[in-house]
This record gives sequence, C-alpha cells and structure tokens, in this order.
Amino acid sequence: MTTSEQTPPRSQRFRHAFTSPSAFHEALRLKSSTSILINEDLAPSPPSRQTWTIWNYFAYWWSESWNVSTWSVGAAFITLGATIRDALLVVFFANLLSAVVIVLNGRAAARYHIGYPVISRSSFGIYGEYFVVVLRSILGIIWGGVQLYFEGQFISVCLRCIFPGWEKIHNGIPASQHITTQVMVGFFLAFLFTLPFLFIHTSRIQHLFSVKSFIMPLAALGIVIWATTQNGGVSSGSLENSSSSTKPSTSVLAWGIISQFNSVMGANSALLVTVPDLARYSKTKNAQLWGQLISLPIGQTLCAAFGVISTSAVLNMYGQAYWNPYDLLNGILDESYSSKARAGVFFASASFAFATLGTSIACNFIPFAADVTCLLPKYINIIRGQLLCLIIAFSIVPWRIVATANGFLNFLGGYSIFQGPVVGIMLVDYFFIRRGNLNLPELFTLSPHGRYYFFHGFNVRAFAAFVIGFLLPLPGFAASFGHDIGVAATHMYALGWVLSFLMGCLLYYVICSIWKIPGDDGSYGFESQVETAKQIIVEGLHVDDEGVHISAGMQDSMVPTKDAHVMEKMA
Repeated sequence: MTTSEQTPPRSQRFRHAFTSPSAFHEALRLKSSTSILINEDLAPSPPSRQTWTIWNYFAYWWSESWNVSTWSVGAAFITLGATIRDALLVVFFANLLSAVVIVLNGRAAARYHIGYPVISRSSFGIYGEYFVVVLRSILGIIWGGVQLYFEGQFISVCLRCIFPGWEKIHNGIPASQHITTQVMVGFFLAFLFTLPFLFIHTSRIQHLFSVKSFIMPLAALGIVIWATTQNGGVSSGSLENSSSSTKPSTSVLAWGIISQFNSVMGANSALLVTVPDLARYSKTKNAQLWGQLISLPIGQTLCAAFGVISTSAVLNMYGQAYWNPYDLLNGILDESYSSKARAGVFFASASFAFATLGTSIACNFIPFAADVTCLLPKYINIIRGQLLCLIIAFSIVPWRIVATANGFLNFLGGYSIFQGPVVGIMLVDYFFIRRGNLNLPELFTLSPHGRYYFFHGFNVRAFAAFVIGFLLPLPGFAASFGHDIGVAATHMYALGWVLSFLMGCLLYYVICSIWKIPGDDGSYGFESQVETAKQIIVEGLHVDDEGVHISAGMQDSMVPTKDAHVMEKMA
C-alpha cells in the first residue's frame, strides 16, 4: 500500500476523479478491499483506532438513554393502564437485562476488535452473515427515518419559538398523512443538520456523545422543574387517574406489563445485536463492560421517570396528556406564547433536537454503515454507509409509524422477535461452543475447507435455531395487525423478544451438541487464542491520514483461496 507521503493531495485526487468514467470508478473503489470479505472497516481495528474508554461507553449509553422514545415509553405505558411504579420498574429491569446482553455480546468484539458482520460469520457462516446483516439494516433504515422525523419535530418547535407566524403558514398536506408543512420543513432541515456529522468515523465520534450526555439531562430536568413548579408540586397520580375508568383486570394488566417489558426490549433489540460495531473500538477488554453495564438502566429509568412526571403534571394543568416531548412543548406554546415560555421551549427543543441527532447517529447510521460494508466492501466503508442510510431514511414516511401510542408500542415490539434469536445464537456460539476462540484469517476466506464455511457458506444449525426461535411469537405478531388468532398466540407474542431469545439460545446449543460444528475449539482454554489474534492485528494493519492500510502479509492470509493445503497451514 502507498503511504500518505506518496499519495497525491486530496484536492488533486478529487479533480482527477471527474476526468473520465474510469477515473471516477477508480476513485470510488476502496484500495483496502482485496476480496468480497474485507476492506478497511471490515478488517480488525488497529490499535490506533481502539480509542473508546470506559467513560466513552458510559457517556454513549447515558446520552443514548435520553431520547424521545424513552421519554415517551413510560407515559405511553400508563395511558394503557399501568401504574407509575409498574411502568418505571418495567423500564429499569428491561434495560438491566439489555445491558447484560449488550456487555456479553460486545465481549468478542472488544477482544478481537472486529464488528458485527465479521463476528456473525463465525455463527451463521461466511455467506450466512448477509442475511443477518440485511435483517438488522432494515431496522436501521426505519429507525433512522423515525429519529429524523423526531428531530424535525423539535426543529419545527424551535422555528415556532422564533417566528410568531410559524403556525399560520398554510398547511396543504392532508391530515390523513399525519404530518404538516411546518414539520416537513423541520424534517428537511434535520436532514441537512445531520449530514456533516456522518463524515466522522466511528472511532472519532465518541466526543459527540460526551457533549450530549451533559446537555440532554439538563434540558429534561428543566422541563420537569417547570412542569412541577407550574403545577404547584409533583402530581404523579393525574396520569393514572385519567385511565382509572377503564382499569383492566389483574390478568390483563399482568400480560400488559409483560408486553410492555417486551416493548422496551424491542426498542433495544437492534443495539443488542450490533453492539460489536462499537465494542470493537474498546481500548481495553473491560472498557465496554463497565461503561455499558451501569449507565443504560439508570439513564433510561431516569428519562422515563422525567417523562411520566412531566406528562402527569401537564395533564393536571391543561387536561391533556402529551405522551411525547414535542407535543408537550407545542402544548406549552399553545397555552402561553410569552417571551419567557418561548425562550424555555426553544432551549428544550434545541436540546432534544441535538439529542435526537446523536441517538440517530449512534443507533442507526453507525450500525447500518458498519454492517452494509460487507455487502459491497469494494465501494462502501463506514462513512459512505452512513450517508447511504441518511438518504434512504429520508425517503421513507416514518411519521405513520409513530402516529399513535398503540402503534408506536407495536412497532417497538414486533421486529424484535427476529432479533432475539440472532443475539442468542451469537452468545451461545462464542461462549459455549467456541469458548471465546476465533480464528481471524479464516473469518476472511472463501475456501470451502474453512472453519466458518460450514455448508456452502451457511451454518444450517444457526438458521434452524433462528427460524424455530421466532416461529412461536410469529402468530401473535400477525395478530397485532388486526387478525384474531386466539389468546395463546397473543400471550406468546407478549413474551416476544424474551421467548425468541431463549428459544434461539437453547435450540442452537442442543443442535450443536448433537451435530458438532468444525473447529469448535473445545480443547482450548477460554479465549486462549486472543493473543495470537492481537499479533495479527498489530503486524497486519497500518493507519495514516488516508485511512487503514492492510499489509501484504495480512492480505495474503485473508484472501479467498480454494487450496486446502494452504488452509491447513493457516490453521
């Protein structure tokens, strides 16, 4: 590979790219990609990119906890019949379970410094990875659009604070579309504001979350203080009393709480799967452990509590429950458009807009980009993948997904039944089947003799466990769209993520116990091969201003080969 000193200046290369079609194609092609399995962002992260510390992970998950969905979820639970205590306990324990799964699934990435697409090859196969990557990428696009819509809502509120005539602008969009001209303008501005941040690589973006971890809690606290002060104190029972006339039976409430637990897991399910895309940048093996385990359950519970208190206080004052923060802020302006109210709402809306931008980057653009690199590694790296996600997310209609509280919760819970088995299979494969031992070169070879090639590139055991894992809650998922198929199916769907996760774990372990997989490393000590992998990373990768370069020696060991003799030497 050429070094930065031998590479022409960036401006010169940019101009040259438009001199001919072949030059443009050459500029698009990533020099670090030597096969369909590797490029600069699929290869193990070199030491210079292992930059995330305990504080970075803590700030990431603490900042991620303060978002629109978490603020809304507690209040939405209560409007469906739960008590405040039940709602907050559900949020806490669901996020505690999420944090444990996140730490476990980030272990392999923190030790071997590889992302989700590459790790999934060890459990689903060299070609099987494409299925689980596409499955996750779909959710990244949908959530990317939803968060962009949330950001647009807050930008619209900010503009309303600045321009008194903002709400008087003619709205030519039909009410059935669930969006107004004002919010559409905010949605477009959200696209423009997000764009510059997507040119920053994941290994350098952690400081954004550090800033967000300070700003957003202060803004949320300000809303709570305002709401309780204006209400004459905390009146957390107002929200419960508003639904007391339709209090459900004990059985219905119990299953409702279970369903709510699953909704929180559904909101986290995508990150539970793709946390390796962040954990791979861990500076030490335990940086991702403590940083992630503590902040998520505490942060999300506090944010949900703030949402409940504010919604309840405003309900007591205005007689209406605003279950999401942008409706709450608009409601404040509806009641009082004074200079004081406009200043406070502007600060809160701007903070929420910035927080939503951070959430969208962290939870959607980064995972999507890190994962789709495996689909076209010769042309897509993380930066390009982030830009691609933004363009696609902008083109969907996310406002329909969040039109009502029930629809919002159904969306959170539904897709998770397909994510649960995936993370369960990955955990069992790493901790119990392979005992923490991965062979890096064989994760990057197309040889049919490779350890992770399995049956024509697919691990049939993993796919069998995956299918059976999501089949049990699947009828209930169909019922959530209006089909009546019985109480039992509904109850299994209420257990959605937990049921599919446990079934995926159990079935994969049983199948692998009966049908042994090649190279399961049962004779090795736990993670005894990590030091060998680290030596490959240190010797095989080099980073400069132009990106990551893969040394010739590392390329030789990570290229597609059909030679069984070569594979035996590598093993």
